[in-house]
This record gives sequence, structure tokens and C-alpha cells, in this order.
Amino acid sequence: MNPKQLITGIIIAAVFMFISRSAFVVDQRDQVLVMQFGNITGAPIVEPGLHWKLPWQNTVIFDKRLLASDDLPNEVITKDKKKIIVDSFTRWKIIDPLKVFQVAKTRERVESRMQDVVSAKVREVLGQHTLHEIVTGGDGGDKRAALMIAIRDLAGADAANLGIEIVDVRIKRADLPEQNSESVFRRMKAERQRIAKQYRSEGEEAAKEIRAEADKQSKFLLADAYKQSEILKGNADAKSTKIYASSYEQDPSFYAFTRSLEAYKKSMATQSRVVLSPSSEFFRYFETSK
Repeated sequence: MNPKQLITGIIIAAVFMFISRSAFVVDQRDQVLVMQFGNITGAPIVEPGLHWKLPWQNTVIFDKRLLASDDLPNEVITKDKKKIIVDSFTRWKIIDPLKVFQVAKTRERVESRMQDVVSAKVREVLGQHTLHEIVTGGDGGDKRAALMIAIRDLAGADAANLGIEIVDVRIKRADLPEQNSESVFRRMKAERQRIAKQYRSEGEEAAKEIRAEADKQSKFLLADAYKQSEILKGNADAKSTKIYASSYEQDPSFYAFTRSLEAYKKSMATQSRVVLSPSSEFFRYFETSK
């Protein structure tokens, strides 16, 4: 290889290295700061595409999408002196990467500082309201949404100094501490037992009333049935007596004979002994006709 070719190769390699170290691509999801010897050289680059820098400069990338952060559990004392553990999350985004770099250097550090701000505002806002308002949303049910908006606005005002915007703060859950929860569960259990006992007592009272009414109706129905049966028996006896009387009028001797047969049947139906004289009037129809 002659000297001219060597020089040409060196120049090409140098150009290639210059281009490779100077060109960089900005993703549409990112925003980039260009640094030179630890100092920022200009405004953040937010437009996606191919960009250029000097070979000795470097870049710092920050996300410009909407980010979500799970906040650490936060202990809050409510207005009615109840201690609760609040679990929340925050949606936020970086709007000024230059300020973020100046105050926190990295996304992780600015996120940590933001969580401190949100936790403080959660304690401040929720501490001004009762447990009932926080958990159930108050009588109208809309108090909880208003509380989250207040937390977002207060935290957002402080977080603006960090170069970020807090878009939303949401309370995922608000629980009592474990020792308080056990006490609440015991009270709830006792209350449910009291309600169950009351229901059982009311049920037993209603059952007694139903049984008393059923006994009353049963006695009434039996008495009415007995009355109807006695009326039927009386009518039947009257009719039979009338028939007997009519038969007696038609043939007194035949009537006396049939009545005697009935008397014989009833008196000799059981294994009993009857001592009577053969000449007794009772056996007059057993005598042989002469």
C-alpha cells in the first residue's frame, strides 16, 4: 500500500469515527440533553429523528411519556384520630428535562423526590377529613374524588420545581393497621351476632303468634265440625224417630218385634252373661206358638 492510499484510508476511518460519534437518533418517546464536560450545551432535543453533536459530547435521555409510580404505603392520622395506611399511585411526566437534570440528575432520583412530595400532601389533605369521608366518600359519595384532586393540585404545585407535571394521584386502598383491623373485626362480629340474635328473637315471637293463631283456628274448626255433626245426628235421630213412630202406627206388633230383635242383638253382641227367666217378657218372642 502506497502512502497516498494509507492517508486516504486514515481519512476515511477518521470521518467514519467522527460521524459515528457525532450522529445520534432521538426516539419519539424520548427527549435528550447534550452534555459537554458535565455542562448542558443547549435546550432539550424533543423532535424525533437524526441529530448531531460533537464527538466529545455525550447525551442524557429522559422519557417524555406518561409515567406511573407506585407510592410507598403512607401512615395517616385522620381528623377523627383514626390511624390508617394509605396506598396510592401517581401518574406524571417530565416536562423540563433540563430542570430535572439540574435538581436530581436522573429519572429515578426525581421520582423519589416526587413520591416524598405526594406522601406529604396525602397526609396533609387526608388528615383534614374523617375516616368515613376517606373510605366511603362521605354522604354524597363524591368526597373521595375531591380529595384526590386536592392532593394532585397541591403536589403538582410543589413538583413543578422538579421539572415534572403530576397528572393524577389515585388512592388504591386505605386500610386500618393490623391491630386496629382486628379490633374493628371483633366489633363487627359482635354487631352481626347482636343483629342475628334480634332476628332469631323476632322469628321466635312470630312463630309463637302463628302457632297460637293456628291453634285458635283449629279449635274453632273442630268446634264447628262437632256442632255440625251434632246437628246432623239430631236430624238423623229425629228422622229415625219419625220413621219408628210411623211404623208403630202402621203395625204396633211388628214394631215391637223389630225392636226386640235389636235389643237381642245389642245385649248378646259381647261375651257377657245375662241371667233371665225364660218366662220373662224379654224372651216372649222365643216362645213356641201354640
